[in-house]
Amino acid sequence: MIKINLENEEEILKNHVEKVQQYINYEALQNREKSFIKQNIEYILKAKPEEFEDVIFKIKQNNIDNNRLKKAFVGGKNNGGSIGYSKFSAKGTTTYNAYDLAQKLKVNVCSYCNRNYTFTIRNKSSKSTRPDFDHFYDKGTHPILALSFYNLIPSCILCNSRLKSTAKFSINTHLHPYKDSFNDYAKFKLKIINSMFFYDEKAFELKLVTTDIKAEKIKEDFALEVLYQEHKDIVLELIQKREIYPDSYIDDLFHQYEGTLFKNREDVLRHITGGYIEDKDINKRPLSKLIKDISEELDLI
Repeated sequence: MIKINLENEEEILKNHVEKVQQYINYEALQNREKSFIKQNIEYILKAKPEEFEDVIFKIKQNNIDNNRLKKAFVGGKNNGGSIGYSKFSAKGTTTYNAYDLAQKLKVNVCSYCNRNYTFTIRNKSSKSTRPDFDHFYDKGTHPILALSFYNLIPSCILCNSRLKSTAKFSINTHLHPYKDSFNDYAKFKLKIINSMFFYDEKAFELKLVTTDIKAEKIKEDFALEVLYQEHKDIVLELIQKREIYPDSYIDDLFHQYEGTLFKNREDVLRHITGGYIEDKDINKRPLSKLIKDISEELDLI
């Protein structure tokens, strides 16, 4: 899981909170419920991850019915039709919708696995695509957070629908992409088994080592260590590149092409490894965390 860092975050948040309110079906609520929700709607939609539990507590404290909240905030076949999140996420919605939010976020690699691209492409004359929006706190259990900005996590369909599915997440059990960086608590590590590791994937093991219980839950629920075994070919290539590109050769390449192909030594290393090598950039290309961690272990970067 890679931390989401946004440019113009406050502007995107403000726009979302202002425009998404048009999809809330207040008529599904009792008068006292409607009154409470309207008074607190900005707090609910703007709630930071560390405020989610407070929102949930206030809903329970005020005895607001979850089934009515689903008809106000979630929508769908059994909850009032095209309202709430159902309306917001529909491709045919011509006003502000999930495509608009995805385009503004510009999160182009899955926040959970760092394996798949999540580009947003929207073209009236052709097919469109966007990242899934995972509800960190699931909307079935916590419909009050169905439209809340920081509860909508851009992710790939594999992580959202296949791996996480109906698993229960909370800030007390899992790292949150807007608040935490998995990169700070987990590293890919090599374990050499025998001397054939230069040309045989079976001669080394790939481990994902965590130092935090919440990071371990992310690793388990998204099967990250298991999935990344399918990328041992990338690791093998990095091992071979370390032999092909000694530091002296990397320096020679930089000096030979400085100002033409490469503006700094980091450009050369990105060209060699195929991934971004700075923490702030690993969300720009799939597998960049794997590449960075193993390249550091090999002293390639």
